[in-house]
Amino acid sequence: MGDLELELDPKRENIIWKDISNEFLTLDTIQFLDFLKTQKDEPFLSINIKWRQRTDAIRLKAFLEDSKTTDIGQKRSATIRATQEEHDLESNCFASGVKWEKVEV
Repeated sequence: MGDLELELDPKRENIIWKDISNEFLTLDTIQFLDFLKTQKDEPFLSINIKWRQRTDAIRLKAFLEDSKTTDIGQKRSATIRATQEEHDLESNCFASGVKWEKVEV
């Protein structure tokens, strides 16, 4: 697994989000879920990716909605950089908390 990056939250400088984007992109679903179990002590996890396929948006929605995170008090953030057309393919995911960073074609 690659090195994990830490990012300061631009809105709240005292919060450091652990970027796990590389793991999200390189691990299959089962491996990623196993990896998440090792991150249960991290208070803030973040994934920021460029649009690749619809299933990424669906997986990010599931990442945000994982009910086990509320039990441990973990906060999660997910952002996809996508065009308007890509956004519209999975608008439900974006309406459910996945952040959209609009990219112009």
